[in-house]
Amino acid sequence: MSLTTYQSPYKPTPTSTQFDRFVRGLYLRKYRIEVTYGVYVYTPMEKLVFWTLFCFFFVLISTALILYTHRSLVFLLRAAASQVNGRRLGGSLSSYLLTAKRATTGLTTSAQSHGVERAMELMSGTAKNSQIA
Repeated sequence: MSLTTYQSPYKPTPTSTQFDRFVRGLYLRKYRIEVTYGVYVYTPMEKLVFWTLFCFFFVLISTALILYTHRSLVFLLRAAASQVNGRRLGGSLSSYLLTAKRATTGLTTSAQSHGVERAMELMSGTAKNSQIA
């Protein structure tokens, strides 16, 4: 009788390649998901449905993050730049985006100082309060 030691499929060996470690990492992630959500007790058809939905939602969320994060980040940066320059939100979204685009492409020192002066005026309390008659 020969004694052999058990080698876990999730533990990399010293001779494993980077691809082997990547595949083992995927198996480990799959194992963790199955244990966390109880997929290991499903029937084969239920597993098929679960993994199909899991992959569909993973791809859907990943695609949305890739496509819309840049657009949202640009919009937020333009809105912040227009607030720093002292411009107010008004009109349609397209006119606001055009104004914000012009504001972020050509920041002049006068526009920057106007934004700073406005901020200082608001902090010092000399700004007109619309709630006081």
